[in-house]
Amino acid sequence: MAEVQEPTKEAIKQKKKREKAAAKDAALGVEKFTVEVAGVFKADLRRVMAAHGINNQQEVYQLLLMNLIAADFETQAKMLRCVTTPFVVSEKVSRLIRAVGMKSLADDPPEPEDEIVRTG
Repeated sequence: MAEVQEPTKEAIKQKKKREKAAAKDAALGVEKFTVEVAGVFKADLRRVMAAHGINNQQEVYQLLLMNLIAADFETQAKMLRCVTTPFVVSEKVSRLIRAVGMKSLADDPPEPEDEIVRTG
C-alpha cells in the first residue's frame, strides 16, 4: 500500500489563502475573463498605458468594457467598428506605381484580347 503524504504547513496555508481569495471573488462577483490578442498590439498597448498612467492590462480591459456597456447603441456601434488608419498615396508614389506598371506592360505586352485603359 502506498503511503499518503501529509501536506506541509506552507501548503495548507497557501490552500487556505486561495480558498479565501476565491470566496472573496465569488462574493464580489469577480470572474476570470481571458483575452487573447495578437502580439503586434503589445507595443502600442504599452505606449497607451504609459501615456494614461495605467500599469495593469486588466485595468485597460475593464475600462474599455465599462465604457462600451455604458454607451448608447450608436456609440457602441462606433466603438466596435474596426478603425484603420487612412492610407493616402502621395503623388510621388502614384507616379512610381504608374511607371512600374507601364514598364511591366512593356516587358510583358498584353494579349490582343486584353483590354488596356490608358489614363493621363
